[in-house]
Amino acid sequence: MIAGFDMVNEEDFTPEISSFAKEILTAKKTIMVTDTNPDGLPCFFHAGETHDRGIKNLQDAIQFGSRRIGHGFQLQLFPLLQDYVKKRDICVEVCPLSNMVLGYTKDLRTHPMRSMLSWGVQASLNSDDPGLFGYEGVTLDYVYAFGAWELNIRDLKKFSLNGIKYASITEEHKERLYKVMEPMWNDWVKSVNEGTY
Repeated sequence: MIAGFDMVNEEDFTPEISSFAKEILTAKKTIMVTDTNPDGLPCFFHAGETHDRGIKNLQDAIQFGSRRIGHGFQLQLFPLLQDYVKKRDICVEVCPLSNMVLGYTKDLRTHPMRSMLSWGVQASLNSDDPGLFGYEGVTLDYVYAFGAWELNIRDLKKFSLNGIKYASITEEHKERLYKVMEPMWNDWVKSVNEGTY
């Protein structure tokens, strides 16, 4: 019933991830350790949603083996860390509308993910707090990112596929989702091309 562990927080006002190092490492050694999951409890840390370069949650998230990083907004400030995220195949869960609403970027055209994508950082598009912001799903995030980041249809598909690839589900479940997505994607592209969407 547990997919992994996250510590959602407002990074500018709460203790850093490293403050809980002992508890995190203990949990990783004792929870969900199996032959197929020798690293134990998977972590998916919220990190880098700040303008303060002194907050080291990004570095800590990577050190603790986070498979995904929520936001990662600050990652652009650390090129070597960006390379490490690429090499470790860590997915950044980017939330463009949330970043704009919360004031981390005033204009999505200057959002750091735009340049990080060109560096090969893997990302998925996410809605962050739709209940708080009064909308459902990720459609608006896709629409705004598409326009602001000058994306193409391949980019949109990559974001969608990454949503499956980096999900906390079994490989068999991922394969089923890939098979379901492909014909749905093709139908959608056809309807857009024909103007029937």
